[in-house]
Amino acid sequence: MEVRVAKVYNPYPAGETNVYIINDELVFDSGINLPQSVDMLKKALSDANLDFESARLVISHPHADHFGSAYLFRNVMAHENACHKLYDAEKRYFELVYAHFGLEGMPEALAEKMRERAEKKYAGLVKPCTCCGRVGEKIEANGDVLDVIHVPGHSYGHIALYHRESGSLFSGDILLDGITPNPVIEPLNEFERMPVLEQYLNTLKKLYGLEVSRVYPGHRGVIENHRKVIEEYVRSFENRSFQVLEIADEKTAFEIATTLFDDIRQLFLIMSETIAQVDFLANRGFLERGDDGRYRVTAERRELEEEWRGIKEEIFRA
Repeated sequence: MEVRVAKVYNPYPAGETNVYIINDELVFDSGINLPQSVDMLKKALSDANLDFESARLVISHPHADHFGSAYLFRNVMAHENACHKLYDAEKRYFELVYAHFGLEGMPEALAEKMRERAEKKYAGLVKPCTCCGRVGEKIEANGDVLDVIHVPGHSYGHIALYHRESGSLFSGDILLDGITPNPVIEPLNEFERMPVLEQYLNTLKKLYGLEVSRVYPGHRGVIENHRKVIEEYVRSFENRSFQVLEIADEKTAFEIATTLFDDIRQLFLIMSETIAQVDFLANRGFLERGDDGRYRVTAERRELEEEWRGIKEEIFRA
């Protein structure tokens, strides 16, 4: 299997987006919709004798730096949940996100200001992609067959591609070198949301059990030891849960987030991570959310330590 990688400009902290061209036929992710990014993408396609008409594009997950320019392609595939978000460039998704931020204690004026700012900024980074179709369980690229694996946690609509013969995993953002990806909030409606940290842990268990020789991630360099990265992620999630439990009593998620993090410039990610943690702790009986939106601690640290021992044992024996 031949793999080309184009490092496409991305203004977000994760750095350049890796666009992979597999066997000069299948493209994995497109990058953001900025002029310099699209120029880099066009050059990579041209080097593989492809263009937007002939290439088949698979989107790893519906975040701007991975699907922003997908609308340029004629043939686009993704998880069904991702396709729905591509259709309106995540407009409805963000409306629901900021509604949840308000429910979790963020001042209404701040939530509305963030929504308006994000909508204005996002408009220059993505365009709706209306030709997205649901990807199957397997996909072929010039004779090589790749398994399509659902890997929710960073995004519910996240998929990875796995080539069993070579042990190659195209991971998108679910595994990155030197970064623990954010368990990004996934609203179901104005009042309910998915348990994203639970989903992420289940995904890590699934990936830990795979025989992988090389991970091609959505940003940064190739990963040679995926199990080591997974172990680091689990430790990071575990440590954060202890920090949240320690300070959560009688606070809203917004108050927890702004207490936990000194630098709140990335408030969207800070709120997402905090909400993922309070949902995880509440679902497992360590926190209780009152009608006033404040959380009460209902268990001790030693009980959470025991909980994590069980979680790690289940993941690492996979």
